[in-house]
Parts: sequence; structure tokens; C-alpha cells
Amino acid sequence: MQTTAPTPMASAAARRPWRHFQIWTLLVGLSLQLHLGYLFLVDYMNPAPEAAQLVQLPIEVLQVQDRTPHLQVRLVDHSQRSMEFPASAAFLAPTHTPLQDGEWNSLGGCMGYVLGVPVRWVRGEERFRIWELHCGPVHRVYEEFKAAYAQTLQGAQRSLEWHGGIILLLTLLVLVLERRAMWRRERQA
Repeated sequence: MQTTAPTPMASAAARRPWRHFQIWTLLVGLSLQLHLGYLFLVDYMNPAPEAAQLVQLPIEVLQVQDRTPHLQVRLVDHSQRSMEFPASAAFLAPTHTPLQDGEWNSLGGCMGYVLGVPVRWVRGEERFRIWELHCGPVHRVYEEFKAAYAQTLQGAQRSLEWHGGIILLLTLLVLVLERRAMWRRERQA
């Protein structure tokens, strides 16, 4: 019995060149990198406002939590709203506030007012960022929140850099593993 060797055209067509290889993996990696860019843009578009831009809202604090949104409040018109202290949109970036542990605990149920601005370039419900807080025994001014936010942004920058690097490395690793799997299948065929 005589076997025929595959023609050079047939073997070239069966082997996929690297540039056409697993476009979906590249698209997922690119999408994740673009999302990190969006998170960076949110931080960039929401810098510390000027003191004259702050809006004053009387509030009653209903709930306090250590993650965003930090406060659930009731406004004068009896509507409820979520509010946050200045925080980064980056994943796992620590949020620094001028509040001490005892002050966090005393916020629940207090009545007072906040000065802040709406957060821009975010999806979902409207978010309000607190830049000054006067509620019960807690009185923290704009300069304290501004200094804490500068510290938060430094940590956020490092977090975005790490996440970008990890996503890039994982994308390359998946591409290499997929290429090896394709090469093994080609050898078996």
C-alpha cells in the first residue's frame, strides 16, 4: 500500500499562522486593559473639587459601612441616598479617610450636614462624594479629606499598574498555552 505525502499547500493551510491565532483571547485581554483605562479615567475626571464647588446637604445617617458607598443617608425631603467618601475606582485600592475608628462608630444615627459634589463618569445610580462632614460629634473639613484622597490616589495608581501587568501576563500565558495545545493537535493529526 502506498501513502501519499501531504502537499505543501495542504500542510500550510492546516497550520494557522501566529497572527491569526486565538483572536478571542486577545480581545478579552484588550477589553480588560480598556476597563482599567476607564477606571483610571474616572479617577482623573473626579479630582478634588475647589471649595467653592461644594454643595451642602443636610443629612441623617441611617447606615455606615467600610466599603463604597460608605453612608446611607436620609435627606430633608425624606428621600434616601447613598454617599461615599473620596475613593478611587481602582480594584482593591485602599481608601484613606480622615475619620478615626471611634468617629466611624459614632456616625450611625447622627444628624448634620455634608459638603460634596456628584461623581462624574460613572455608570449606574448617581453617586455623591463627601468632601466635608459635620455630623454629631464628627467634624472633618475639606483639607483633611483632600489630603486623605491624595494618599488614596497614590495607592490606586500602584493598584492599576499591578492589575494591568497581571492582565497582560495572563493574556500572554493563555496565548502561549493555546499555541502549545494547537501545536500538539497538529502533530497528532
